[in-house]
Amino acid sequence: MSPSLVPNPAKVEGIGLHSGKPVRVIIKPASPGAGIVFIRSGKRVPATIEHLKQTRRGTTLEGLAVVEHLLAAAYGIGVYDLEVEVEGDELPALDGSALPWVEAIEKAVSSKQKAVSWTLKSPIKITDGESSLEARPSDGLKIEFMVNFEGLGEQLFTFDADKQSFKEELAPARTFGYLEEYESLKARGLALGASLENALVLSEKGYVNQPRFPDEVVRHKVLDLIGDLALLGRPLKAEIRARRSGHKLNAELVRRILEQ
Repeated sequence: MSPSLVPNPAKVEGIGLHSGKPVRVIIKPASPGAGIVFIRSGKRVPATIEHLKQTRRGTTLEGLAVVEHLLAAAYGIGVYDLEVEVEGDELPALDGSALPWVEAIEKAVSSKQKAVSWTLKSPIKITDGESSLEARPSDGLKIEFMVNFEGLGEQLFTFDADKQSFKEELAPARTFGYLEEYESLKARGLALGASLENALVLSEKGYVNQPRFPDEVVRHKVLDLIGDLALLGRPLKAEIRARRSGHKLNAELVRRILEQ
């Protein structure tokens, strides 16, 4: 048995950001080439674009919501084969970032895993109003992301996966939302588990609770993009330029890459 397959499951518990319900997760290494597979109520759901159901306020696969932070954690540290058993219909929010998932995956998988990368054949550009995503061939993964939010203004962050640490630069960045939207979200059955302990809260005047980075919002958007790119099923080599992109455009980029 290779070092990366030594049985050492990691157990994670918490509440769902939107459902507010308790969730239990067990993370185990999988055989090379198996990919990342969620197991819920005995059903196996591969983390691939074919199983994507919706992208409203997170990435939802068949019967399982908000999977992007775990997927970003795995891909960010070079882990591509996992079995993730879930008791619940939404992954737990934990502290709102990918860092607890990184730590859990590192406990379950003792070494990095090898995988054949996707390499773009030609540039791809997707636009939707003021939002856009552009991907070009590259020898590694590089992401430049720009956002502009009320109360914060413009934030720009560039991440080079070969030169920067995902665990240090991106994983701690938390999911975020506006205080003014909270009651409206609750009325729609969303953010029922949200709190100052598992989210970065914004207002029209800026940050409500203390940010971990001055540009934490854009860093989290890069994190989300990496989590959605994990739906490719293997790592990507591309130079990506994102402007106000979200899960919907991210998923469309994955589809366009697979079409090549």
